[in-house]
Amino acid sequence: MSWRNAYVRGLLVFVYFVIATVIVPDFVVRLDSVAGASTIVSDVVVLAVWGVGLVAGLYLLRRFQRTGLI
Repeated sequence: MSWRNAYVRGLLVFVYFVIATVIVPDFVVRLDSVAGASTIVSDVVVLAVWGVGLVAGLYLLRRFQRTGLI
């Protein structure tokens, strides 16, 4: 694997985790239905969205490692 290829793959992993754990939960917390709910409900919803993004990213990293993509 060349340095350029490794750099692009690392950048894609970084971008995925930024989108999945920062941008999407921030978007969800600003939705009217979530923002209008009680604090506990909105926190649980955003935590679930963040957790799904994190766990999915870790799962994909492991799958890609096994197949040799990263």
